[in-house]
Amino acid sequence: MKKHIVILFFVLFANYTYAQSWQQIFPDPLLQNYIAEALDSNSDLRIAQLALEQSEAMMKSAKLSYLPSFSFAPSASVSKAQSTPSAFTYELPVTMNWELNFGGKQHYQKEMAKLQLQKDTAQLKYARIQIAAELANAYYTLIMLDRQYAITHEAINIQQENLRALRAFQEVGQQSEAAVNQAEASYQGVVASLAMLEAQILKTETAICLMLNRHPEHIRRTSYEEAKGVVMNVDRPIPLETLSSRPDVLAAEYELRSMFCNVKVARSEFYPTFSISGSAGWTNNIGEIVNPAQLLLNAIGTLVQPLFAMGRLKANLKVAKLQREQAQIAFEKALLTAGGEVRNALADCLACRAREEARTLQVDAAQKAYENSIEHNRYANTTYLEVLVAQSAWLDAQLLQTADWLEMQQSFINLYKAVCPEQ
Repeated sequence: MKKHIVILFFVLFANYTYAQSWQQIFPDPLLQNYIAEALDSNSDLRIAQLALEQSEAMMKSAKLSYLPSFSFAPSASVSKAQSTPSAFTYELPVTMNWELNFGGKQHYQKEMAKLQLQKDTAQLKYARIQIAAELANAYYTLIMLDRQYAITHEAINIQQENLRALRAFQEVGQQSEAAVNQAEASYQGVVASLAMLEAQILKTETAICLMLNRHPEHIRRTSYEEAKGVVMNVDRPIPLETLSSRPDVLAAEYELRSMFCNVKVARSEFYPTFSISGSAGWTNNIGEIVNPAQLLLNAIGTLVQPLFAMGRLKANLKVAKLQREQAQIAFEKALLTAGGEVRNALADCLACRAREEARTLQVDAAQKAYENSIEHNRYANTTYLEVLVAQSAWLDAQLLQTADWLEMQQSFINLYKAVCPEQ
């Protein structure tokens, strides 16, 4: 285990941040409303909540395993022999059974139930973080698609005007048929991409409705210009122990501890078990028919030491030890996975931030090149191919800029999932 902790020190950089709540990380008001709704109504979260309630019930049952069990089993009968009156007999017994294992079986079973409850609690918390992240991802994807739709629609309008102008110039012999065909092909390509964007918007809205447990409908969102992005400061360090408090890491730890208890439960089966059973109740059948009824008491104690169980006890112990080893491997993997996720998310955040300024300069340069190509085509004897190339480059640069914006939001969301702040 020390080896893996050392690995984590080398894997993790000390320059990522940690926020306390999803409200601070996702400041967009509409997104906050959607996340709050999803945390209350999402189907997966409701199933996880029910699993947690089952563990709570099992935990309460395990706490009472030290106490004796009682049952009430009344019985009655009527008998009649030839030439004799009918005889009615009854018993109203309360039976008791109390079992105590000298290997501490009840204690370890209670610890296993407690750890299972803690594991389910951590898994529910991790599921809430995942739902918030997935919803935020889809929400910002919608904003990006809206922006790309607007850019594409504007490009279609521009290309329509240019195509009309080209056809007019062709009629007077100032443009060739090849230039018109090139403009027509470019125009139809942009129209086709607009239809694809409409389908993607519809699918993303449907995905959000599913997370909100709604029927498919329109999803309100802010505009690209007014959208509030994810707030994650990647320049401030956080303690390494933050990873050890990740819900998925905690769940793996609780599972490992539970498997240790399971081994002890399997080993306790080799120890003797002392049980006391007894009954007390009223009856009118004590050798003869008497009334009123008499009180009947009996008790017995037994001590059972397993000697030979056809190899079942040894097999159970071996299986328990193997399950413990599996849980240990899973725990080590969870630690390494947590470190790798933080490192990858941080690298993506820094890369997106580094290219943000360069992409802005690219868009500005592509716009100027397009405007200059139009002027040059008006007053110089050139083909319209130069204009089409410049226009296509400007459109692609704008679409890439919006895709970069979404990728930055997604990198921050991935960092949020990797760090797993308080939920």
